[in-house]
Amino acid sequence: MDSEKLLCLNILGFKKPGITTEEYQNYMVNVHAPLVAGLMQKYGFLHWSMTHTSEESPKLMSQLYDAQFANTAPYDCCVQIVFPDIDCFVRMKADSYFRETVGPDHEKFADTKRSQMMIGWFSPIMANGIPLRGAE
Repeated sequence: MDSEKLLCLNILGFKKPGITTEEYQNYMVNVHAPLVAGLMQKYGFLHWSMTHTSEESPKLMSQLYDAQFANTAPYDCCVQIVFPDIDCFVRMKADSYFRETVGPDHEKFADTKRSQMMIGWFSPIMANGIPLRGAE
């Protein structure tokens, strides 16, 4: 494993029709996350975070609006998962607990047909207010 090259999967998610944004966030953070956290730890995942939109999101975005910040994404959530190599994820998805519990649980809160994924190299630039690289 090259410690300088970590993979990052971003899941750009939509909530399942019929649930509110509050129900979606609550389910993901308080029900789904506890189902998955131990499994992710078991397979060597390094970072996992969720960003959820809310009723306040359009008003907050309007304060940032300009020519460069004009296109608001339609997603209800962005999940970021960092791991050292693709085998971490492959092994986790092959685990019987994932197949029998975690995978099916996604259908309870997520519109898995509309959600999108992207994977690439993780490049942390700042953590806890401190630049990690390239700061003058």
